[in-house]
Amino acid sequence: MAIKVLGVVGTPVKGETNTEILCQAVLDGAKAQGDDVEVEIVCLAEMKIVAGCTHCNWCLEKQTAEKFCSQNDDITKSLYAKVVEADALVIATPVYIGRLSWLTAAFIDRLRALFEGRYYGIRGPLGGVLMDKVVTGASVAWIRHGGVETALMSLMQMAAILGLIYVTPGFSFGAGGVSAAPLGEYGAVGKDKFAMRNAHNTGARLVQVARIIRAGKEALRYTPAYVR
Repeated sequence: MAIKVLGVVGTPVKGETNTEILCQAVLDGAKAQGDDVEVEIVCLAEMKIVAGCTHCNWCLEKQTAEKFCSQNDDITKSLYAKVVEADALVIATPVYIGRLSWLTAAFIDRLRALFEGRYYGIRGPLGGVLMDKVVTGASVAWIRHGGVETALMSLMQMAAILGLIYVTPGFSFGAGGVSAAPLGEYGAVGKDKFAMRNAHNTGARLVQVARIIRAGKEALRYTPAYVR
């Protein structure tokens, strides 16, 4: 069975961006771990998103297997299903004023429907579809020490709250890069050799931990009750 890795790019800028390039580098590192690894990337800027979570609590009271959220947009129509199916997530964001982009934050807030929802949440019949999924972060700032660490730490806090397992390659909070370049020059993060290598290692670690979790769950499923 394939390991499915989903990359979510949270920059509001359309077209090829530094954030997408860094996210793709993480996915490339994941894909390099074997033919059983499937990767997909989605860019939130290309999707119709009505808003972040409005805290209407519809998902807590009325969510069904067919409908995740009261809002009628592309998160509800397609992205939620991709998140549910994924074994691992890469959430990529540019740094805006030392933090996540508003679009990344909106996506994260909307994950509440998968954590607390009546059907997909932790009290639902599936036991919480976010639980034990592996996640990592990728973040691009204009300059070194310009907010990469704080943005990635926000993603780590999200993982802790939503039951996800956050992984890094070690010596970092995830994949971080710098895009300092003349305005109008795209793709400068690709010239950050450390960022590209760290992103590749992050993707490799993501798949390694996803495999460990899958193997552990399969082993527990067949462990005799008297051993447990």
